[in-house]
Amino acid sequence: MSQEQYSAGKPSAYRMRESRVLRTIRDGKVARVLKLNTNDAKVAEIFAMAQPDAIWLCSEHCSGSYESMEHQIRAAKIYDVDAIVRVSRGSYSDYIRPLEMDAAGLIVPHVMNLADAINVRDMTKFAPVGKRPVDGGNNDALFTRVEFQDYLETANRERFALYQIEDPEVMDDIDEIAALEGVDALFFGPGDMSVAMGIPGQLNHPEIVRMREQVATAARKHNKIAATVADPASVASYVDMGYNLLNIGADVLALTKYADKMLSAFDGI
Repeated sequence: MSQEQYSAGKPSAYRMRESRVLRTIRDGKVARVLKLNTNDAKVAEIFAMAQPDAIWLCSEHCSGSYESMEHQIRAAKIYDVDAIVRVSRGSYSDYIRPLEMDAAGLIVPHVMNLADAINVRDMTKFAPVGKRPVDGGNNDALFTRVEFQDYLETANRERFALYQIEDPEVMDDIDEIAALEGVDALFFGPGDMSVAMGIPGQLNHPEIVRMREQVATAARKHNKIAATVADPASVASYVDMGYNLLNIGADVLALTKYADKMLSAFDGI
């Protein structure tokens, strides 16, 4: 739609939702994230009621539709919780649709080098920072109720992308990527990195530890978010390392442990 169509008769009182994750980090705190592999809005709501800063949804590995994801995002927002969507690597549409459904953030997997990072930045930020196409007729702009210029400026400020660092090739460019205008966050992925390094699952191997530290250092040096996955035992050490966004736990881990525990009551009977 044209800017004239978009802006016609729109009151200026409507504003985009601000990101809870960014608010938390701007306050000097650590953003807490819970991951969902299931596609049910009720699970999203149960997790959101626990008051993380965000829930992590996934279209890279999981089977949810855009419609189911939209319901999960809406369920999180009831409790002022962000949704972060790990996208499929593809066209710009794969990146901007979750944003237009009002996800506060994206996780972009397997960013391979500086040129790749620039391409991601251009698809996820509006001009003058990037080249993101604009519609404004969806959830994030309150279905055209947010004034056009305010929408562009707020989206660039209150929506973020986490550039997933999970391949050894990208480490040569890590400082330049962190310095790039419009790059909001580096997300260290130790699992895929360990596989690529030929040490699968050795998440505390000295080389993985070195890279984990290098990613956090590069991000914080350039005032960007440093993100990774954690467990209860590693939270404090990762925060000390400089990480200020941590995913901890997932619905499938909780469900499998619960199912195994309940059925263990029958052991030996």
